[in-house]
Amino acid sequence: MFANLTHATLRFIAFFNHLMILASSAIVTGLVSWFLDKYDYRGVNIVYQEVIATITLGFWLVGAVLPLVGRYRGHLAPLNLIFSYLWLTSFIFSAQDWSSDKCSFGQPGEGHCSRKKAIESFNFIAFFFLLCNTLVEMLLLRAEYATPVAAAHNKEISAGRPSDNSV
Repeated sequence: MFANLTHATLRFIAFFNHLMILASSAIVTGLVSWFLDKYDYRGVNIVYQEVIATITLGFWLVGAVLPLVGRYRGHLAPLNLIFSYLWLTSFIFSAQDWSSDKCSFGQPGEGHCSRKKAIESFNFIAFFFLLCNTLVEMLLLRAEYATPVAAAHNKEISAGRPSDNSV
């Protein structure tokens, strides 16, 4: 199904995913930082969300431009997989803290449901694009390592065969 996609197309999809991850982490960092600045509450869940969003923002400031490099072949696939699970955990924390009727009275601060729901939404968006990017970058890695190995393997086989002129 994905075999016909070229490296350039996959790299463009990876670049788009990187931009969405960067934007989501910037929004979550900003909103959670606002809560941490305005309120004294420092629960484990909100601090976890801030740390993951900040670390992701740092990595993806550099990582967002990597797919534009011609030699990029999906080297961030393991990092995408790791961070997808970290963001899934962040989404679960925000859903536990602020879903349904818990938003109005859940910490930090009373109310601010629109901001809490935005954090929850962008946690999921970051998780989704990290998971999608893991698949795209694995396809890039597969395409990179499948072609040279097959060509080298065929070269070794043909090198070992005697030519017809030797008999």
